[in-house]
Amino acid sequence: MTAHCIYREEHDDTHVEIWDEHDRRSLWFDDVILQTEIHLHDPAVLPNAVNRLMLAHLMFDLPLQRVLLAGCGGGAIARWFHARAPSVRGEAVELSPVVARLAHEYFDFPRPFDSHWSLHIGDIREFVVHSGRRYSFILLDLEENQSTPDWLTGHDFLSGCRSCLEPDGVLTLNLIVDDGFETGAALQRVREVFGPDIMLLDEPHHDNLLVLAFRGQTPAIPDQAALVQRGLRWGMDLQGMAARITHLGDSARQDVSSTE
Repeated sequence: MTAHCIYREEHDDTHVEIWDEHDRRSLWFDDVILQTEIHLHDPAVLPNAVNRLMLAHLMFDLPLQRVLLAGCGGGAIARWFHARAPSVRGEAVELSPVVARLAHEYFDFPRPFDSHWSLHIGDIREFVVHSGRRYSFILLDLEENQSTPDWLTGHDFLSGCRSCLEPDGVLTLNLIVDDGFETGAALQRVREVFGPDIMLLDEPHHDNLLVLAFRGQTPAIPDQAALVQRGLRWGMDLQGMAARITHLGDSARQDVSSTE
């Protein structure tokens, strides 16, 4: 089976296409930006490497009750959570009504009547302010003009996200920047809000840099036996992810929440 386009739409100067190839379905913007990719027949599989990296914090086996996704795309991660951990509650916030509609119609975003997930159309900045909920994980995967918007790593927004995390919660940021100076500035802003102790993780075949910031104490990398066991649980190579983690911060790993 060769790749074929099953849907095409133009809106707001953006070209959107959905393609099927073998057992995969993908959502593309402007022919060059891969927004979402799912396994058509197995929702418990995440075929996209960056999606898997967004979940690297699962290696730490932290409490997991509620997840917030900033940037839904097709909802591959929500679909995956619903298959792997159906008791987990989650909310996704998507700015584009078109993308939200496609997530339901073509990518099996979990419906509220048979899952603990909901999809909100709106601005994540407003949602964080008014949510009133606490989250185990907040996953930020947003881009504007193929880069991370400045406000996403701004003090106000990051502080709002930190306030929405449980005491042992984790924020994961998919950072897409153009040069080293911008990367350094963005990381510094994250550390000013969450404390100096953060983790970085890259994907060899992508330009993305994943940032893991912890509201509480930054955990140690688990041993190999734990990584293997948790990798089997979640269907991911957590050993390979752990080997590529770079740790930034003070050796004392101060719990920044204790100063509040």
